[in-house]
Amino acid sequence: AGGVAVTAGVQLETVYRLASLQDALLLGIDADYDTTNAVLVYEHIKEFFRVNPNGELYLMLLPRTVDYADMLDPANTGHAKKLLVEAGGNIRQLGVAFNPEDTVTDIWTKTLAAIAKAQELATDEYTLHRPVEILLEGKGFDISATADFRSRNAPNVAVMIGQAMSIASQTAFAKYAAIGTLLGAVSKARVNESIAWVERFNLYGGTLEAIGMGGEALNTFSQGDLNTLNENGAIFFRTHAGTPGIYLNDSHTCTDATDDYAYIENNRTIHKAVRNIRRALLPRLASPVLIDQESGQLSPEVVKSYESDGRRALETLLSNGEVSAIDVYVDPAQNILASGELKLAFSLIPTGTARRISVTIGFVNPF
Repeated sequence: AGGVAVTAGVQLETVYRLASLQDALLLGIDADYDTTNAVLVYEHIKEFFRVNPNGELYLMLLPRTVDYADMLDPANTGHAKKLLVEAGGNIRQLGVAFNPEDTVTDIWTKTLAAIAKAQELATDEYTLHRPVEILLEGKGFDISATADFRSRNAPNVAVMIGQAMSIASQTAFAKYAAIGTLLGAVSKARVNESIAWVERFNLYGGTLEAIGMGGEALNTFSQGDLNTLNENGAIFFRTHAGTPGIYLNDSHTCTDATDDYAYIENNRTIHKAVRNIRRALLPRLASPVLIDQESGQLSPEVVKSYESDGRRALETLLSNGEVSAIDVYVDPAQNILASGELKLAFSLIPTGTARRISVTIGFVNPF
């Protein structure tokens, strides 16, 4: 997040690990910090820990002069890249709050530009074995300038435009988005769980009592507007008739709805599998591999051993109900003597999400 240094407290471009809201207060980040500096840092941290009291939060503040896209550019090693490197791969979700100086204009355009850089960063992190999902504050949202996030080809990026009106009603924060609330919900969910699950993710509380977008209350938007925003892949707050509480509309990412990674839980599940597989197989890197002397193929013992290790890597996901089924295959016909590379193929059947429940009901005459 953009922020301001505090004497004997939080410093810019420095990584802090927070286990509770109290840790932020000890750094001098409190409600007065936000008000005095016209930024939202304390609010996002507070919301994160309200939604997920058991969460672990890494914090780094950057000068408010840093542009949104520059915060995420993987080439800028002192920005988001620094946070991810210093956390040593422990960060699973990266939430970004944009707190520009008051003189900055056209903030929504800057938000849209940040999506591409966020995906660049996520792709770079994946190649470095630190898979991460990036959640962006949809700063500056206006219904008249709606963007189709689904067309952005950024499967590891999600954009939050929902607001708590108690914050958005303040002039300085009219165009903010509740990224801390979203980050808390995602970190609380199991990897395969949608954050829109009504039974599990009632987010009402704290500053989140009345909801809106772009500085306007939710009830000022038509159902057509809300449907379009949902179809375009925006994440925002909603209510459900007959059920008290505040919920999220869905877990969209910025890619086509038919993409395998069109939802946050899809990405988190595959990323957990990737981390587990790497952890299980890394000790075998550069190990000797027996070859069948007659066929020149991998020996049956080698095939069985690697497939067994692969299955063990994913058994946790299966036992937790985070995937529906797993399979591992090692092709014995690989010519490892020529390539020096041993290939394994993993396939997962994910769990589904009941995004819509349709019911047929009617009267029956028993006569």
